[in-house]
Amino acid sequence: MLYLSRSVYPTMHPSVKTGHIVNVRMTHKTANVPLMEAVAFKEKNQALIELQAIKGVEECLYLQTCNRIEIYIATEEVKNTTTHAIELLVKRAEEHYKEALKAIETAVDKEAINHLLRVTSGLESMVIGEDQILKQVWDAYFEADNAKTLGPILKHLFNRAMTVARNVRNETGINKGAVSIGSAAVELAVTLMGNLENKRILVMGAGEMGTLVAKALSKRCLHPIFIANRTYDRAAKLAEDLKGQAVKFDKIKEVMVDADVVICSTSAPHYLLTKDILSQSLTKRQNSQPLIIIDISNPRNVEKTVTVIAQTKLYNLDDLHIITNKNKAQRKTKIEKAQKILSKELPILEKDMKSLSVRPIISELLSKAEQTRQRELATAINMMGQLNDHQKKVLNDLTTILLKQTFVPIIENLRAAARNGDKQVIEVAAILLDNSEMN
Repeated sequence: MLYLSRSVYPTMHPSVKTGHIVNVRMTHKTANVPLMEAVAFKEKNQALIELQAIKGVEECLYLQTCNRIEIYIATEEVKNTTTHAIELLVKRAEEHYKEALKAIETAVDKEAINHLLRVTSGLESMVIGEDQILKQVWDAYFEADNAKTLGPILKHLFNRAMTVARNVRNETGINKGAVSIGSAAVELAVTLMGNLENKRILVMGAGEMGTLVAKALSKRCLHPIFIANRTYDRAAKLAEDLKGQAVKFDKIKEVMVDADVVICSTSAPHYLLTKDILSQSLTKRQNSQPLIIIDISNPRNVEKTVTVIAQTKLYNLDDLHIITNKNKAQRKTKIEKAQKILSKELPILEKDMKSLSVRPIISELLSKAEQTRQRELATAINMMGQLNDHQKKVLNDLTTILLKQTFVPIIENLRAAARNGDKQVIEVAAILLDNSEMN
């Protein structure tokens, strides 16, 4: 961002701020599912409360998905703020503290902005190009906005990042085809079983992720597809749309007796499939093939101990890499094109963020100028005697136009100085503002 030298003037003017963007993260690239679950917040709003309490945090946003936990902060104190943000995450890992510390990555300013552009564009996703991250980022944005932890810096950064992300998708087509965790789960099932023709498949969950799974299955014209959800009406609606069959949640044991694949994708905060539940179902099983269970829920909904059951094989998000690596290889050309777009957008956005550092000076400058205008205008009107409303309006409009014409080039020069890193110009402007007769 904007680094201003303290050697030119002994004390930096309070209006001049050294604005920085800090990113602290743990993702599928550095952490496994159990570690991500240990660190994740059950209530995302609580993360914002704790972040806002950190000294030096001026603005903050918390992004949490099944594949990433990310913190974005606007601050003047990079070192201390980053240290406290890291500690906020790793302390949640408890006995896995050291493992979490190794999994944490950080980025500041240009690198943080570039990372966000890659995240929103789908280049950092487990499934390259997925669209789901767009909604997840927007959700995080509005959660932070509602919690009043956003300000002009992060608002501009995220709005611009989302615009760039949409341009990347439109220009590269990187999001075309099977690009979601749900579709990757289906691809994994195909890889494990050879094909899914005439297989009985149970999808647990009819929410956003469950819908992606079910749609990926239906595109392959696979039948029968059974859909179970806590809210039966929701399962029935999805089943109707995709020509599947809805199952009441208390009847899933009966479906699993002969099921070939179970894909679990709910948002339940606890285990839905346990060793005991599966043991009871599989005692009646006549299917000679093992039951394939793919758990892509966050947090996990399938108890790990089900793997001791002879007729069961369990897979989770960590096992999707075989599919996502294939996806990445297939999209190599589109990835390269997307990276070229980002390389052009990054310096533009970086300069925009730098220009935000002079907002306090510009705001103070305009405020003092307006106060002076109104004061002198009132004096002039009193000296001119009786004026009608039209004459007063003419004078008001004239002085307003003169003020704008006078200060527009000054403001643009200040913004340009910030974008170009001209530290002395901004510091001098701040000091002259203090010494001006406008106050």
